[in-house]
Amino acid sequence: MDEYIATPSELRGPSHANKMAPASPSSESTGESLPSSEQAEALTLIRAELTQRMLTKADTGTLVREMRAAWREELAGLRKDLNALEQRVEEVEMVAHGCEQQHRAAEVAATRQGNMLLTLRRQVEDLENRSRRNNIRGLPETETEP
Repeated sequence: MDEYIATPSELRGPSHANKMAPASPSSESTGESLPSSEQAEALTLIRAELTQRMLTKADTGTLVREMRAAWREELAGLRKDLNALEQRVEEVEMVAHGCEQQHRAAEVAATRQGNMLLTLRRQVEDLENRSRRNNIRGLPETETEP
């Protein structure tokens, strides 16, 4: 464990130490030799752990199946929501169609009533004129100038 923990003085080192990596890994200038038995064991443990954590083809297949199942569920939910919205839109369209029909009927009725009102006004005016004419008795129907 001591080889992995450095003291502050070891971290500082000499001020003229080279901080560059060696030119080639096989260079003898580094002073490193082949990995020691402890390093080899550590590397073996790391490889074993990495191998354990790596996904196998079966694991990947399982994950893909799980993701597809989740997507299918989500898609089914979206389809359900879409169908509900489609039904609501159809209901709104039916109500709007009914309102349009009522509006057209009201327009026709208003036009008809406007025409009837005009006819009634003309009739009332005619009757008023006739009643005034009958109220004046004794005067000749034709005008004579004095």
